[in-house]
Amino acid sequence: MSSTTTFSNASSTTTAFSNPKLWIRNPGYDLGLVTGGALFTLLVAALAFSQPTWLPVFFWIWVVAFEGSHFWATWSRTYFDKKYRSENKSVLVGSLVFFLAPALALYFDGSNGVAYATLYGFFIFVWSLYHNARQHFGFMSIYSGKAEISPSLKSKMTLALYMAVCFAQAHFLLNFKIQGVFGLAAASEVSPTLNFLVDQLPKLLSGVAFIYWIKLAFEAKSEAGEKFFMPIFYIGICLLFYTSMFYFIAPNDQFVQNLNGAETLMLIAIMNSLFHNIQYHAIVYHYGKKRYEGNQKGFGWAAWINKSSLSYMGFALLLGLAFGAIVWNVGDWPSPLGQWTQPSMRSWAYVLFFGIIGHHFFLDQVIWRPSKSKELKSYLS
Repeated sequence: MSSTTTFSNASSTTTAFSNPKLWIRNPGYDLGLVTGGALFTLLVAALAFSQPTWLPVFFWIWVVAFEGSHFWATWSRTYFDKKYRSENKSVLVGSLVFFLAPALALYFDGSNGVAYATLYGFFIFVWSLYHNARQHFGFMSIYSGKAEISPSLKSKMTLALYMAVCFAQAHFLLNFKIQGVFGLAAASEVSPTLNFLVDQLPKLLSGVAFIYWIKLAFEAKSEAGEKFFMPIFYIGICLLFYTSMFYFIAPNDQFVQNLNGAETLMLIAIMNSLFHNIQYHAIVYHYGKKRYEGNQKGFGWAAWINKSSLSYMGFALLLGLAFGAIVWNVGDWPSPLGQWTQPSMRSWAYVLFFGIIGHHFFLDQVIWRPSKSKELKSYLS
């Protein structure tokens, strides 16, 4: 019996919104945190443009409450989990090499005329784009699996998702980030052909992505019935968010990021991670409730930390504050009042800042693989 038939038999008594099997936790939780983070992040951008003096405050709230705390969320389910730690010692110890990489970049910085520290920071940013795209694929995969989408339809959804995210990411990388980091001329100043390839073509391809998404929605509705909603809706949210952020907000983001004014895009620095941060806390908290609730033995600190939302958020904010202290000593950002009063970059802060981020990116790609872990797959139902 096909999945479409199975669902149609049940549709008389339930809908996609009332069917708990189609959601990670429940409709309110998923729509509020898994997809709602995109709308919240766009709201932050709107407030920043309407009240520019608020942006430094938004920045430090983001650093502590969202960015720094979401790194903690990774550690809470790995290093603080006694059972996981005992079963994955080699990965947890070996992944610490990502603290060595920025130290080496800083040590060799300037030798042979190469700015290794700048290059490593640029590498981490490019990795962040990939990291975000992969997280979106992970959520889309969960929803398509819960909806029992056929492999062929899931392949089309995967293509639609990457089109929705990556064309806009490429546009930002080629038209803003590279120029800001390396001081290159804009493509329009080089040649019309290059300008078309790096500026106009990604926008046209995003338009194609929108048309493909509409077509796919009708196909998914025909094949999966009401179950099609969440994976298609999720792709649509990503399309809306990334096209808004990189095509419309980035060109108008003139908020200064660092002391010499060489790079702006302070708002984009927040937006590129905030949606990701909110989603990440949503999935980690759900994971913690499934793994530790009613079973406190053998998990060590992790079980105690995840016993309530209050304890989880409390520890997350403590680690977020520690990360905020590191960010302050990197020296690239103004105070919450918009003043440039912090010290110049400290070497130890650079190493810890990029070490924590690189370590998170790598470890995150290892621990969120339901296909490799039956236990994780059961937590995600």
